[in-house]
Amino acid sequence: MPMFWKSRGNWEERDMSISSAGNRLVAVHGIGNYRSRQTPEEAADLLQTIWTRSLRTPASLHAAYYAHLLRPPRAQNAARAGFGDADIDALTEEENAVLVDWLAAYGIPDRITQGRLTRSYRQELNWLAEHSGRPFHGLLRFMARFVREVAWYLERPERRAAARQHVGATITRVQPRVVVAHSLGSVVAYEALWNTSASAVPVELLVTVGSPLALPGAIFDRLDPAPAAGRGVRPPGVNRWINIADVGDLVAIPRLLSRVFDGIEDDIETSIAPVDFHTFGNYLACEAMEKALLTALG
Repeated sequence: MPMFWKSRGNWEERDMSISSAGNRLVAVHGIGNYRSRQTPEEAADLLQTIWTRSLRTPASLHAAYYAHLLRPPRAQNAARAGFGDADIDALTEEENAVLVDWLAAYGIPDRITQGRLTRSYRQELNWLAEHSGRPFHGLLRFMARFVREVAWYLERPERRAAARQHVGATITRVQPRVVVAHSLGSVVAYEALWNTSASAVPVELLVTVGSPLALPGAIFDRLDPAPAAGRGVRPPGVNRWINIADVGDLVAIPRLLSRVFDGIEDDIETSIAPVDFHTFGNYLACEAMEKALLTALG
């Protein structure tokens, strides 16, 4: 696989082997990356190309693509590849539970919230849109996607195991020096680094970005392995762990993972972009990521 180097604002392809373990990086995607018209291999190749161009630090990047393993039968066609506004009103019980926990963690005022069975999610999300400066309909679609994909992973053991095994197998095959995991991908990678053959792979640096790992109830309390006495722990094969969260990232709630996880070297709040607060490419291109990767890749 070719390497890419950034020179005067442009990317130039260099003929270099990926055999140098010192530069290998596995990137694990988050929500919204299912590509219905591509094979998993094609999707991984495309993401790999896109993300490599975002990096400021030269690396041999390998994408761990698992989105196809989470899709329920009803969503295995192009018509279900996206979400509409109405989907926030048609969530399953499991998806509703994720949204309830997220709203509670975000801190929606009590005067806005109602009873668990009668509450108006549109009212609460409208309040959030107004106070965060986000377009209301875009926020509805974003949150529908987030809670659905989280539920698809956590509520179906066979999907959870398949996604975790796939990400773990990618890490085992590539033997990376760095793993960068975004959004829901940080949950998948965290569990893979504890529970698969990847747990035996020495990883110099784990970087979680836009991570919901600390979300009470919906995610943190359901991790495998389960937190002990309210604390999670850095995976055993990981030497260093850095967390990066945009100050406006709605998925990274709460943003500071070190409040409930031991072994995090640095917990960084930053601004990756004025609008695209949760985009993996913007996280990969931010200054905090550049500094983190330089410490591991040189």
